[in-house]
Amino acid sequence: MSYRLRMLAVALAVLGLGACQGDQRHSGVAAEMAKAVRRIDHLQSVAGNGKALVAVGSFGAVIVSGDNGATWKRRDLAQGGALIKVTACGDGSFAALDFGGRLWLGTPDGATWSPRDLPPSDAHLDVACAADNRLWVTGARGLLVTSGDGAKSWTSKSLDEDIQLLNVQFPTPAFGVVTGEFGRVLITTDNGATWAPGGGLGEDFYPQGMHFETERRGLVVGLGGAVLETLDGGRTWIRGNAPVEAPLYGVLALPGDEAVVAGAAGIAARRTGGAWTPISGVPMADLRGLAATGTGLVLAGTGTLMPIPATKTN
Repeated sequence: MSYRLRMLAVALAVLGLGACQGDQRHSGVAAEMAKAVRRIDHLQSVAGNGKALVAVGSFGAVIVSGDNGATWKRRDLAQGGALIKVTACGDGSFAALDFGGRLWLGTPDGATWSPRDLPPSDAHLDVACAADNRLWVTGARGLLVTSGDGAKSWTSKSLDEDIQLLNVQFPTPAFGVVTGEFGRVLITTDNGATWAPGGGLGEDFYPQGMHFETERRGLVVGLGGAVLETLDGGRTWIRGNAPVEAPLYGVLALPGDEAVVAGAAGIAARRTGGAWTPISGVPMADLRGLAATGTGLVLAGTGTLMPIPATKTN
């Protein structure tokens, strides 16, 4: 074979190999995109209503399970942005907060979603829905707004301060808690009509996550593995630490003294009888969402939706 023919044969082989590799890459991308949970998903929150679980994240990702997290189906929002929080209402419907300034209302099965505009803010940071279906949204510059008509209109309870209100929850329709920058705590006992200061978390404390099991007992977590707990509805706080000194982003208060925390680099631990035990088998991903299910728990994070059986603590 002449030199020219040999070079032509080599060129054709290289082109064929490139085409084959291109086909393989295309096939790999297609397989990844077909998954309910993708490696690139930055899942921020997960919530359940007793029948369905909904996880939300970047690029309008909405991922739904009807079997306590055993299997998931993807229902991306066509115009969804960075979804940073999802919450369940008393009637079983869902509300998901879009960092871009919208609230998405979802049906109890998580299949259908419709957008609602929010009052203007530099940043919308958290949403809660009480048992009476009243919605609450917090954000930058002391934003605290509420809606009792399905987000059609909003009433402001905002602070006239340059402060980020980071977390809001209503364990009961009457009792609600807000935590924010500089360790700020606000409490209401009259359905949000008035708010009063609670016990401070410390001026240097930035609460990354909060969860109240009842109107008496709740926990907040932050950087350095910090865990603060209240047994009197946020009026006083006891400071402790999880097993590792790393950022904690999510917390779930469970009956008794039990609690679960999750955070950076696959950190997940459960407290039982006053002792923390790491949860094994968790991927090295940032974990931000926690929810109780009918069979245990589910963790949500970067490329991760992981069910944890109720009896599995190590």
